[in-house]
Amino acid sequence: MAAPCKMQDKVYTDVPFMQNFWYNAATTPAKEILVRSRLWFWKYPISIFLLLFVIAAFTLVYSLSDTAAAPYDRADPPEGTIMVTPEPEDDPEDLYPEDIPEEPDPEDEPEEEPEPVFVETGYITIEMEESEIHQGYLLLVNHDHTFEIPNNLDLVRITEARTTQFRVQPDTALLLRSVIDPLDEMMASFITSTNNRSVAIRSAHRNYETQQRILNGYISQMGRREALRWAALPRHSEHHTGLAFDFGIMSGNTMNAFHGNGSTAWFRRNSYRYGFIVRYQQNKTRITQTNHEPWHFRYVGLPHSALIHQRDWCLEEFIENIREYTFEEPMEFEYEGILYEMYFVEGTTVRIPVDTDFDISGNNIDGFIVTIIRLAFDPDNMIEV
Repeated sequence: MAAPCKMQDKVYTDVPFMQNFWYNAATTPAKEILVRSRLWFWKYPISIFLLLFVIAAFTLVYSLSDTAAAPYDRADPPEGTIMVTPEPEDDPEDLYPEDIPEEPDPEDEPEEEPEPVFVETGYITIEMEESEIHQGYLLLVNHDHTFEIPNNLDLVRITEARTTQFRVQPDTALLLRSVIDPLDEMMASFITSTNNRSVAIRSAHRNYETQQRILNGYISQMGRREALRWAALPRHSEHHTGLAFDFGIMSGNTMNAFHGNGSTAWFRRNSYRYGFIVRYQQNKTRITQTNHEPWHFRYVGLPHSALIHQRDWCLEEFIENIREYTFEEPMEFEYEGILYEMYFVEGTTVRIPVDTDFDISGNNIDGFIVTIIRLAFDPDNMIEV
């Protein structure tokens, strides 16, 4: 038998604890038994790992058995399994509360449509060039607004393009090609109405040098200030446009002044019918800043010449008044059974009503004057269907 140990010196017997358990329990105090049990666990650590292994194995078996007993979720049941669908409750509000919206079926959702494109109707849009502001029949050229002669100005010799025999002096005088036909028609009507063949064209298109020479002649006779009331500075003369000309009276081979009286007063009363106006009227000198020149005629085209004649305007007044009218609210003017609409467009983007005849002219300042041609309403010509 092993020698006993003393508790005070912590000396123990070398006898295995489990072999002498009952012996120690009978002969040793409880405290000493507890101490010896602790020493046994430290002496034999394998017991601890075995205990932990048992606990882990038990936990794993329990988890697997719990999963097997759980109901099927999102998976097909094993073959041969009978699935029982629970009957819904009587109250559908319990199954589908109102505060939980029902998700729509993705297949039933319509495809996303593209953003609608707004298409303007009732008019077309024309993008004009900046240079076209200085082209057309309604150009305002005066002391305040210059005109640069373009290289492509369509000028023709009057004597070569005319069909009516009237005098042109000099015979090299030029006008715009588009002015020749209305001039021809006007001269033919004048000769037929008055039997007067003395009226001649004495001046038409001028270049800068010619205009400067004419101005210098006036300056030498009456001084610069008064001369500018009779002749414009170069780049400020309507003669640069090819739209203006001066009449004279031929007596033999001599050219005399045209005063617009007697039989020649016919032009003052009728020139508007052919698209021409007396440019510098006697009662408009304050506006035009030019003295009365009954011989100076300017082509603006119909219906503008008729409107200017009817309203007793000069060209400056016409240009200023037309600015108040727009595409939405045009000026309406009826002439010889045709209804015209006129309006001003600032800038280069011009709107035109669809299915209409139209004319666009620059004003030589900042935009365009649009003229729309419509058939006037005539109840006498209505066709009964």
